[in-house]
Amino acid sequence: MPGLKTLSQNRELIHAILDTPWSPVAKFRLLSSGISPNNLLEGGDEVAGQKACIACGNCVDACPVVLRERRRVDLQTERTSLQLEQIVDEECLRCYRCVQACPQVDGKLKIVATRHRLTEKLVHWWMAIGYLLLAATGIAMNHFGRDWNDFFYMLVSMAHKCGAVIWLSSPFLFFFFDRYHFNRMMKAVFSFGRKDLAWWKQAIRSVFSKEKHPFQGEYNSGQKYWYLIIFLTMTVLGVTGIIRWFWADTISGEMMAAFILVHIIFAYVIDLNFAYHFGRKLLSRAIQWFRLMSRETVSDIVMSPEIKGTVQRLPGVKEMGIVDPHSQKLSA
Repeated sequence: MPGLKTLSQNRELIHAILDTPWSPVAKFRLLSSGISPNNLLEGGDEVAGQKACIACGNCVDACPVVLRERRRVDLQTERTSLQLEQIVDEECLRCYRCVQACPQVDGKLKIVATRHRLTEKLVHWWMAIGYLLLAATGIAMNHFGRDWNDFFYMLVSMAHKCGAVIWLSSPFLFFFFDRYHFNRMMKAVFSFGRKDLAWWKQAIRSVFSKEKHPFQGEYNSGQKYWYLIIFLTMTVLGVTGIIRWFWADTISGEMMAAFILVHIIFAYVIDLNFAYHFGRKLLSRAIQWFRLMSRETVSDIVMSPEIKGTVQRLPGVKEMGIVDPHSQKLSA
């Protein structure tokens, strides 16, 4: 976009679009200079208005919200960016895959979108690495540490402390390198109201009935709960871990045993919540993708009468024995 680096209002406009939980691909297309030179269209002169959506459907196919619910896939009667906005509505995850998939968005704007939440994503993985190291070494020491020699126990203990440093430093790194999005997250997580109570009621009812799942967009009440669990356990585990690390020799045995018990209890709390978080975010999406890929075959495609007639008139179709999968007999 011309003047992107020099005009502050352009940067503010783009950041406002990217920070809004709404599909940004249509707006980014309008901010671009036209269709990408890397497109696969034959003859750009045939495109009327190069900034108009060409209905390639790339953004719809790339959206994880569309893939998450089968019913949304069935709504793809119009494969356009505006239709994507209607399908996803406010449940946009701000992953910007739609922007990356659109052939009409300028390459520089795609880089801007990729870098916009880069710090947040890096801190997320930094925290995940620290937690996994903490969980593995903590469980190992708690259940199997009595069978180890002193040297091996010391190595695992040092790895546990390194994991603690990585995990506890995550929010400080996020605040230092991206204060704006850190404050945005804190404001959203620590805001409560009647909508959160209604969300949990609907979530509980959806478990025992066929009622629609509650709002699944950014900073929904379930996501708020997950962040609060992280903040709570991080605080308690950090304090009890530091006490055990630095003041083990200055505190009585009964008091230290109490601190260790609290440490273990909150470690189990974060472990159980992480197991659900992992299954909800990764395993469920993988299962949904696998089901979609394994069930959708050529026999599932319903052809209109016009297309079916055209196909049947092609040379060699009857000789090949192509049948209508729904009537299970040779089409006339």
